Amino acid sequence: MSNWGIEDDTNLAGNNDNLPGPKALRDAYEAQKKKTEDLENALASVQSQLRNQSVTSTLSELGIPATAAQQYKGEADPEKVREWATTMQTIFGGGSGTPNTPNPVDNQPSSGLTPEAQAQYDRLNGAGQQGTPLGNFEAAQASVNDATDLNGLLAAFQNLK
Repeated sequence: MSNWGIEDDTNLAGNNDNLPGPKALRDAYEAQKKKTEDLENALASVQSQLRNQSVTSTLSELGIPATAAQQYKGEADPEKVREWATTMQTIFGGGSGTPNTPNPVDNQPSSGLTPEAQAQYDRLNGAGQQGTPLGNFEAAQASVNDATDLNGLLAAFQNLK
């Protein structure tokens, strides 16, 4: 039976590690395969870093924290990142691509009172809510406010004496 000429290149009965036959080709193939895998891993790492930098910079331009880049799984195209960010802001109640900073609001009612008079008025209104007993005026005002018909309103005014 013939081995197609392999008996000329290798010693089938002995140690085949140092012979120039198929073992050397297998070893070279394994070395090349390992080198290719290492290069592919390095390329994937570089591509991942570039993608993260692109996404992070786009989100930073929109005023969104860089940690949000970990949640984005799409392409690194800036337009798609902006679209994703605006979608997430509408879902979670964010602004229009700017950091959430409270707008200064004037808490003073437009009653024309000075700040001192307004503070005194607020203390007066809060007194009944904080457990301080109502005075005569507050009690009369409460009974007038509680009246539901004309007879109840007349009775409340009669108690004001």
